[in-house]
Amino acid sequence: MKRQKQTRIARVVCAMMNGGLLAGCLSFVPAAHAAITFQFQYADPAGTGFLDAANGPSRQTALNTAASTFSDMFGRHFSNSGTIVLEATASDDASDTLASAGSKFTGPGSAGFNLGEVVRTKLQTGADLNGNNADGSLDINFGNAWELDFNATPSNAEYDFYSTLFHEFTHVLGFASTIGQSGEPVFGTQNAGSWSTFDSFIVDKNGARIIDPATFALNQAAWDAGSVGGASPAEGLFFDGANAVAANGGDPAGLYTPETWDESSSVSHLDDENPAYAGMMMLAMSDTGPYARDYSAIEVGMLTDLGYTAAIIPEPETYAMLLAGLGMIGWIARRRKA
Repeated sequence: MKRQKQTRIARVVCAMMNGGLLAGCLSFVPAAHAAITFQFQYADPAGTGFLDAANGPSRQTALNTAASTFSDMFGRHFSNSGTIVLEATASDDASDTLASAGSKFTGPGSAGFNLGEVVRTKLQTGADLNGNNADGSLDINFGNAWELDFNATPSNAEYDFYSTLFHEFTHVLGFASTIGQSGEPVFGTQNAGSWSTFDSFIVDKNGARIIDPATFALNQAAWDAGSVGGASPAEGLFFDGANAVAANGGDPAGLYTPETWDESSSVSHLDDENPAYAGMMMLAMSDTGPYARDYSAIEVGMLTDLGYTAAIIPEPETYAMLLAGLGMIGWIARRRKA
């Protein structure tokens, strides 16, 4: 998904089917004790983006630092490990998109919560669904003012590069819906009825499942009403995985459902309109200045529901204490500017 500026940081989950790698330079990112090792296939045209003679080296260094520090953060929460290869490109424009990323998928050709999520499958089972091809993609818009020093605090005129990249890497892990605006699968009719694991947990405000768990058919009426649920945290769509609910005080976690459908952001983020989620990484929009670089209890719960193995399973009281503490931090998310 994208991250947008608040001018909005849209974080687009770029879901792709069985694509081949573009030609480019492969960079290996070692991280001591990291749970995930990232490799980047730099796919920009020669002399541009990550391969730019003047700016390319510093951009690659910042990306490598983001990958290794994210791996360390992820490893504090989860025990899954593996090597993930991402196609990395750089844009440079005045759009409200800060960055975008997502896993590749393979189409099963049958109905179910069975889209072949390449990254999630590799990290959770060790199986590589697409062989030598890249596991996902990442694009960063360097047309924005970024703070690229991990140890420096972003000013009010700079975007937090590392918070944004942590957000994008989380989309790569499977934190994203694959339901399109009208309710169709984002991969077209050849994969009708085939959905991501994230989609299996989406419900409306009354608890009605958006995807029937027996027939895998879309509840069109519930989707049409909830996917543009409006500004109230009580409306829209929700994520009702057991671990997310436990971390959210017994209630499903609200998803981002603005009154106007927001391509690549709607339903694939936490609800920006809910003040209780202030300080969380997976909101849909971000402003300048420092933002979250660690998961909240709700985000840990959601990733656990998606199948990741918790390194330490906290008690409900610990969830509540962590959530209360994170409420003091700030918030993020598509990544788009504020």
